Amino acid sequence: MSQLTSLFTRSTRRKVASAAVATIALTGLLAGCASGDTDSGSGSSADSGGSTEDLRFIYIAALINDSFFVTQRCGAEDKARELGIDLAFQGPTTNDAAAEIKAFSAAAATGPDGMIVAPFTNAGWGGSVKPLMQDGVPVVATGQTLEPADAMATYITDYLESAEPLVDIIGELTEGEGTVGLIATSTGNKTDSDRYTELVPALEEEYPDLTILDPEYAENSSATASTIASALITGNPDLKVIYATSGPQAVGAASAIKAAGAGDRVKLVSFDSNPEQIELLKSGELAATVGQSPYEAASLAVQTIYDYLSENGSDEAVPASDEITPTPTLLLTPDNVESDEAATFQYMTECEGD
Repeated sequence: MSQLTSLFTRSTRRKVASAAVATIALTGLLAGCASGDTDSGSGSSADSGGSTEDLRFIYIAALINDSFFVTQRCGAEDKARELGIDLAFQGPTTNDAAAEIKAFSAAAATGPDGMIVAPFTNAGWGGSVKPLMQDGVPVVATGQTLEPADAMATYITDYLESAEPLVDIIGELTEGEGTVGLIATSTGNKTDSDRYTELVPALEEEYPDLTILDPEYAENSSATASTIASALITGNPDLKVIYATSGPQAVGAASAIKAAGAGDRVKLVSFDSNPEQIELLKSGELAATVGQSPYEAASLAVQTIYDYLSENGSDEAVPASDEITPTPTLLLTPDNVESDEAATFQYMTECEGD
């Protein structure tokens, strides 16, 4: 138990450092925007600053009824309320990349002062984002990058860093031997695949005696994840860990492990921290999960656009940047899940005023 305690302490220190880096990077970004425009002499809007009265922002999320994106809405709305901004939060209710891009384009056509996007996939946005930026409308990405990097700023989890505590906990649970099953969301979903493409090689390097199975895809369905997990349990007698890349996969896998009576043999590790995952942690059915910072990312996105418009107005094209500002994560476990620190990494199902 002392080794696990040490692991969580190291993880906490890393996350505090990440938060500091995010703050520093945000400060640098805003300073860079202001100084760059001032040096170029690009007009009175940049020299005297822009008006922040009656600003209207639109936030397009990949899946608006998912707790991760509900938490983003809470962060964005709280910040918008603080700054006096009219904010609309929109997007599809199913995992559909084309539907999200369509929603973004439709929202852009209404003439907002700024836009934020939490993309389901990082491709296909060039035709919508770049014209807005060239027209003086700042666009910020959260949760995933855009390719090409047409946004003004990007706030995203550092998936390489967040894989570090997962490597440690999976090694602890397996003792470096046996089989690890992987249940992911879908092919072509970079937000999801980033959660294991860094993890798998790190595990293979650290624990060469582990067998890591290829990912199987549950399409964000708990029922499908349960079926996959059941097959993994029966088909792999030496299965020791199932890693689920998001909430629905974790919930489905947990139900399969429980139904098979395999909880002593097969442990569950996951990414994200929706309310169902938090309950699984508290009951001991989930050994660990990575909580992200959707509230903080959304709040930073709104603040970044507001600050840019305050300094520069909207008369000139907005400079795009491929710089990524990482937002903090924390490995949540049954031991720390009820702590004050852990509470900030747990997702919401409703916001103040809902």
